Amino acid sequence: MDRQNKKEAIAALHKEQIMKAAERLFSEKGFAQTTLNDISKTSEYSRRTIYAYYESKEDILHHIVEKGLLILKQNIEDSINFNEDFMEQYKGICIAMSKYQNDYSHSANYVNSANSANLDFNSLSDTVKHILVLGTEINNLLAEFIEGGKSKGIVHPDVVPMMTVYILWSNIDALLVLAQTKGKFIAKQFSISEKDFLDYGFRQIINSILKERV
Repeated sequence: MDRQNKKEAIAALHKEQIMKAAERLFSEKGFAQTTLNDISKTSEYSRRTIYAYYESKEDILHHIVEKGLLILKQNIEDSINFNEDFMEQYKGICIAMSKYQNDYSHSANYVNSANSANLDFNSLSDTVKHILVLGTEINNLLAEFIEGGKSKGIVHPDVVPMMTVYILWSNIDALLVLAQTKGKFIAKQFSISEKDFLDYGFRQIINSILKERV
């Protein structure tokens, strides 16, 4: 490894350690209540060092959001590319979204609560711009997945792919939140596992766009 690559690797390691400390604090205290001093103390990096890598607490959050979306996009791509069967692709997408919400909850919460309609793209940081680009790329992947289902005669021909992406996303996200908050209660009520409940819910969601129910 040459000197420049080694320097970049060390910087990436420092940035990752700061992000991990911030994520932990955001989970424990909430984003608003977490300060740079808190992040400095928990990460064991000075404020000066933190500012060498991040512009602000918000910038750290944006990098956390970006990381989560990068992994979500890769997992969705893998699900679509490694499976030819439409339902197997869908199952992989649901698993990817579940992993995203469980492992990258700050990213998921930011994406689901953000209102990007009135943003001035040119005034945004490079990281926020990339977040928006990643969101568009993920939506396009999902729209292509639905379009592929239409071309195979699996998805109802009246379905509008991109509009359906938003509906499917919101329904899957709501189901995952329900499973997190009331999954154990529902599983006990119906004498099933929490996984069985999620599988049932995922199936009901996709049935809304299929020509024939599964």
